[in-house]
Amino acid sequence: MNYTLLIYVLGAFFVSLITQYLVIDLSHKKGIFIDDHMSDLPQKLHSEPTPRIGGLGIFVAILFMAKDLELGLYLLLCLIPAFLAGFLEDLFAKISPSRRLLIMSISGIMAIYLIDAVVVDFGFILVPYWVGILVTMVAIIGLINGTNMIDGFNGLSSGVSFLIFSAYFVISIIVKDEVMAYICLICMAAILGFLVFNFPYGKVFLGDGGAYSLGFLLAVLSIIIVKRNHEISPWFVLVCLIYPVFEVIFSFTRRTLVHRLSPLYPDSKHVHQLIFRNIANQNNPKTTLMIYPVVILFNTLAVIFYQNMIALIVISLIFITLYTLFYFYYSRKEISTRKVESKT
Repeated sequence: MNYTLLIYVLGAFFVSLITQYLVIDLSHKKGIFIDDHMSDLPQKLHSEPTPRIGGLGIFVAILFMAKDLELGLYLLLCLIPAFLAGFLEDLFAKISPSRRLLIMSISGIMAIYLIDAVVVDFGFILVPYWVGILVTMVAIIGLINGTNMIDGFNGLSSGVSFLIFSAYFVISIIVKDEVMAYICLICMAAILGFLVFNFPYGKVFLGDGGAYSLGFLLAVLSIIIVKRNHEISPWFVLVCLIYPVFEVIFSFTRRTLVHRLSPLYPDSKHVHQLIFRNIANQNNPKTTLMIYPVVILFNTLAVIFYQNMIALIVISLIFITLYTLFYFYYSRKEISTRKVESKT
């Protein structure tokens, strides 16, 4: 990594930082792009009007990816529909989930066509290319929604994304992939500029535009880093992504099979919300800080065992087991508490 590239990385940070500041200032002065603190949405936790288009600063900052005219530029082109799907919802709050799903699907199709971001190697099995395309589309859409799903606490979705990109940066250095290392650093710098204003005080929110953008980049870079570097096990990226990936799988299953609701139906029954209510004493930034060590631990294990498929599968199963036990313990505890309170 030479000094010229580091200047671009610093540029991404300051562009993100300045854009966030301008967004906050303009939103409050003009009363626009504001997330209403009086709404009754299940994930609403702020107590004052807050700008919800922090994703704009991240998107503008990651334009520095275009320094790499091959992978970086194509990534930006593929990202545009996913970003617009969320950003238009942030602006107008009138884009239906099905339309957003359709628009973000365009990003997935572009990634498959332009950069061949297709999963066919699962470590122990190779699947036909057409099956890989289907798996890839599900993975991209799922991770976009997973990143959005864990958004709701200051620094949670953006911070988790930062930590995953950090793991990808470290492994890129290990396998000497400078292009991937640079792109990961740009993503990290863009997120860091946002976090200055978002964590811990929540002066600006990521919004759907930001969450969709980070989810898309995480999904596509996860595919590309393994395809470019065959010494990295496909299970490495799964362990790095295990928190948002299993969150969306578990939540979709819970909503459809248990509650008989649409998988896109919003609720307040995610693990981070259980932590918020039962462990963090309803402290927003404290909830995030309690999740960070778990993400750091599993990403560290992923880096250590990046070539060992068996170890990575075991690590994935450990996370899934702990997550499930934690969820059922605290969800049942809440139900029992409500029953006791209703009788008194």
